[in-house]
Amino acid sequence: MKNNSIPVLYYHSIANHNTTRPWSFLSCDIKTFRFQMKTLHTLGYTTCDWKELDEHLLGNHRLPNKCIHIQFDDGFLDNWTVVFPIMKELNFKFSIVVTPEFIEKHTLREFSEETNESNIKDWWGYLSEEELIEMETSGLVDIQAHGYTHTWYETSDRIIDIYDGTQILPWLHWNNSLKEKPTWLTNNSLKNIPHGYPIFEHEKSLSNLKAFKVNKKFIEESISIYDVNISKEQNLKNINKLKESYIDENRLGEYETEEETKQRFKKELLGTKEYLEKLLQKKVNYLVWPGGGNSKLVQDLAYQYGFVVISKGEELNRFNSQNRKISRVAAYHEFKPKILNSYLNTLFIYLQVLRAEGNTVIDNLIKFFKKIR
Repeated sequence: MKNNSIPVLYYHSIANHNTTRPWSFLSCDIKTFRFQMKTLHTLGYTTCDWKELDEHLLGNHRLPNKCIHIQFDDGFLDNWTVVFPIMKELNFKFSIVVTPEFIEKHTLREFSEETNESNIKDWWGYLSEEELIEMETSGLVDIQAHGYTHTWYETSDRIIDIYDGTQILPWLHWNNSLKEKPTWLTNNSLKNIPHGYPIFEHEKSLSNLKAFKVNKKFIEESISIYDVNISKEQNLKNINKLKESYIDENRLGEYETEEETKQRFKKELLGTKEYLEKLLQKKVNYLVWPGGGNSKLVQDLAYQYGFVVISKGEELNRFNSQNRKISRVAAYHEFKPKILNSYLNTLFIYLQVLRAEGNTVIDNLIKFFKKIR
């Protein structure tokens, strides 16, 4: 009998972009996604939700050999307007792991067969509470947790760069303008990040064990002395000289206390769980780490706060494995030339499925395909 490992495939967004924009690299084009799903359906694959996967891992109920679990990270709007109709047609279950600070409040938007500039606000953005409720009640979609903020925080007093408009660092804006965070993909709010903003060492929210809270006065003064007429190197020297004066006066900033870190993690984990449980009127027991960032400390806290299965496992998702950490594989890889993208990705996802089912020969093939760019 096969080891009956269940492949967990993950995407982010499914949309066509006719221009490069922040985060568009996370999108799989619609033609490719539809081709992938129809191929898996034709090959006889079925799908499961988190609870069914959990019961399989615990050895309580064995899932069929040709069964997969499909996830979408972050809660992009196209998961409703584009993905949901496609999956409903195939009767494929899927999960969306969401971040409360990205969730919008307005009503249901229309499904979109095409994604273009004229209707961009109908597909490029994040899901609303109403859309999450609608999908959850369909029985086809399982909404679960992805951390409360999905952001980054400074970790030390070392400045590594200066913002000049060329970097994609939306968290510099998110952390200062939470009200605009759910709509940042279409509201051009990144233009509000001032040039000269000092970029300190930073880490993802749930891997940052002690955030450094920078004095806002220092940031404001750094921006004020930034000079577009001199080199970045000279600007960095000027800002670091300013930094030294702040350090000498012991006012550059301060590290979180242990209690502050504890409360931040509590909001990220328990806060997400409680928000979604209240919104969806169900238990939220499963967690995917935002950006993969985590540590032994936050893993233990996740279990303490009531999550029963989390991501970033290294073992196959076998029947009766008793695993409490699932392993996942990417469902999409951008190949070049693009004319072959749909065909190569359909082969790619099938190889990923076989690999996640425990086929040891496939690993080398996957590595080969990833080199095709």
